[in-house]
Amino acid sequence: MRKKAILSILCLAVAYASLGLLPTVAKDKKPNSKLQSMLRLYAYEKSTDVVSDVSGIFDAKAQRVTLKCELKNMTKKEIHGVRGFLRFTTFFGDVITDQSLETTVALPPGQLVGVNWDIPAERFTPQALETFKKTKLDQMRQIWYPKMIAYTDGTVVKE
Repeated sequence: MRKKAILSILCLAVAYASLGLLPTVAKDKKPNSKLQSMLRLYAYEKSTDVVSDVSGIFDAKAQRVTLKCELKNMTKKEIHGVRGFLRFTTFFGDVITDQSLETTVALPPGQLVGVNWDIPAERFTPQALETFKKTKLDQMRQIWYPKMIAYTDGTVVKE
């Protein structure tokens, strides 16, 4: 009787696994593109500021988000410019916001460089801005999608 129960459980487990219904253990994600393996980006701090206009009136559009990020050059050549976007999601994969980022900071081979981006509120939907402001970075997933890397020697790699 016990063998039949174990066999039944195993059959159900195989059936659920084949349908993708069993939970999976999250593993360290490997870069899924060539550019992601060449350049890593990670936001480690965020803050929001309110910017006033000349008359001193504050509105939702006067807000801005500052992202402090680390860029790491994983190549053997100096990078001179980067363009891509950083996606912030919930742990369940629901997209909070996609932010386009670009910099011309020099990134020596194998080095880590800090970059700050000021993102105006207009680049967020109102709901995304509120969600982004109230959610801590460690409660969001960050996915970096580089689109272009320009090297100091003039070589450009595009996705």
